[in-house]
Amino acid sequence: MPERFRGWLRDEAATLLVAESDEGEVVGYTFCRVERREASVITLPAAVVSMEHLAVDPGSARSGAGAALVEAAREVGRRAGCRRLVASVWEFNAAARPFYEAVGLRPMQVRMDQPL
Repeated sequence: MPERFRGWLRDEAATLLVAESDEGEVVGYTFCRVERREASVITLPAAVVSMEHLAVDPGSARSGAGAALVEAAREVGRRAGCRRLVASVWEFNAAARPFYEAVGLRPMQVRMDQPL
């Protein structure tokens, strides 16, 4: 297991969820983290569940595994008192955007980047 995954699993605010086929094979996963923001003079307190990664085996695409993982991430957030689910999608991954929109996510912010 890569060290990055071990670190995620040690994070108490993080949850790793897996989707299994009817035969019990892992066909997808999502890693999500509950993020809490304290109140300040310019912000209200907030809690969101951030879906950091979502992957489904190409052979299981359109099987409902991805939607089930998103719903499981929502449930993690609900249990933690979160009011929102957020996810990031790389610009080059345009094929994923229709999926995210189909499960109810909408663009919220565009983050710009430039190599230095």
